[in-house]
Amino acid sequence: MTNILTRLRRRPSVSSRSVLRAVTSLLVAIIVTRTPASGAPPQPVQRPSSIVIPDNDKLFPLAIPGTREVTGSGRRVRIAELRGWLRSVPSTCDAKDGTWYYLLEVDPGWADSVGLSLADILTVGNISGLVNYPASDPPGIVVGLPLVRIEIVGWSVRRLDRRAEPPGWILASGGECAGYRYAFDPLPLAPSGSKLKVGSYVRVVGSIVSDSPHATKAAVGAWIVRTFGVAVAPEHRIYAAQSIWSEGGENDPRNPARWTEIHPADSIELLPNRSPTESVVGIAVALAPHFFTMEDSGSTLWVSPPGPRPAWATGVRVVEVPLAESPREASDRGISSTRLFAEGSKTRIHIDLRAARLNRFAAIFRASWTDCGSSWTVRYRPKQ
Repeated sequence: MTNILTRLRRRPSVSSRSVLRAVTSLLVAIIVTRTPASGAPPQPVQRPSSIVIPDNDKLFPLAIPGTREVTGSGRRVRIAELRGWLRSVPSTCDAKDGTWYYLLEVDPGWADSVGLSLADILTVGNISGLVNYPASDPPGIVVGLPLVRIEIVGWSVRRLDRRAEPPGWILASGGECAGYRYAFDPLPLAPSGSKLKVGSYVRVVGSIVSDSPHATKAAVGAWIVRTFGVAVAPEHRIYAAQSIWSEGGENDPRNPARWTEIHPADSIELLPNRSPTESVVGIAVALAPHFFTMEDSGSTLWVSPPGPRPAWATGVRVVEVPLAESPREASDRGISSTRLFAEGSKTRIHIDLRAARLNRFAAIFRASWTDCGSSWTVRYRPKQ
C-alpha cells in the first residue's frame, strides 16, 4: 500500500503535464526560430568593397582592363582580380584601426594570360614607395621588386552606431585585433600553422585603387636625406624617394608617385603552389644631387631568371616595361638611356640619364630563360 501511495504522489497531475508540454513546445519553437534549418543558406556577408569607397581624393578607382565597375554610395568602385605571391604576411593587424597589410608580387605570366601589362597594374610608387632597398642607396635610385599592397579592413565593435555593423562579419578571437570584425579570416589556420605565408600563391579580389604617394610624411627627415644624403630613420629614404617622384598634389591621379593597392580586399584565396618562371625587378632612378654628391656615371643593376638554369636554356630574355620618364614626352630618350649587356646567366642593365638628357626614368625588367639566345624587348603599355 505504501508503494502505491508513493508512486501516486510522484505522478504529476494532468494539469502539470499540460504545463510541461506547453513550456517544452515554446522552448523548441524558440530554438528552431533562432537556429537555421539544416541546409539553409548562411547569412550573406557584406563585401568590404561596398563599405570602403574610393573618395576620388586620397583613393582613386583604377579602370584597368578586366576590372568590373560597381557603384557604392553614389561613387564608382572597380573590382579586380590579381594573382601572385605574398611577399609580406603580418602576424597581426595594426592595433590603431584593425587593418591587415599584405604585400603581393603580381605573377607576370598570369597577367600575360589575361591580357594585362604590368604597366597596367604597377606605377612608379609601387617601386619607390613599397620595395625594400639597402639603406646605403641614395634616394634617387630605388631598385627592387615592385609590390602591390593589400589591405584587409576591420570593423570596430566599439563604434557607437552598432546598426551599421556589416552583416556576416566574424569577430577576431583575440590579440591586438580583439574588438574587430572581418569579412573573412585574415590569417586562416591549418594544423601546421597559418595557411597564408610568405611565398603563398594566392588569388586576391577587391577594390583596386591608386593611393596617395605619402610624399609629405616626415618632411624634415626627407629633406635631410635629399640635401645631405643621410637618413635619420630608414623610412625617411622612402619618403625622400616619393617626394622626388611626386608631381603636383597628392590628390592628382596623374601623380607618378601614387601606388596601386587592393583596398579593401573582398577575399584572399590560397591557390596551388606555383614557382616563378621570371625574375621581376623595378628601377626608379632620378638625378637628385645632394651636398655630398659626386659625379654621376649612371646606374647599374643585374637581373637573372630564377635558378637553376635549365639544360635547354641558351640565353636570357629581358622584357623592359617602361613606366615613366621626365620630361614625359621623351619616351624615346627613356629607351635610349638603357643599355643591356648579356653576361652568361645574368644581364647587366646600365641606365644613364645624363646621356639621354632625362631627369628621371622608371621601368620594370622581366628576365626569363630562352632557347633562342639572349634578347631584349621593349613592351609599352597599349594606349587606352
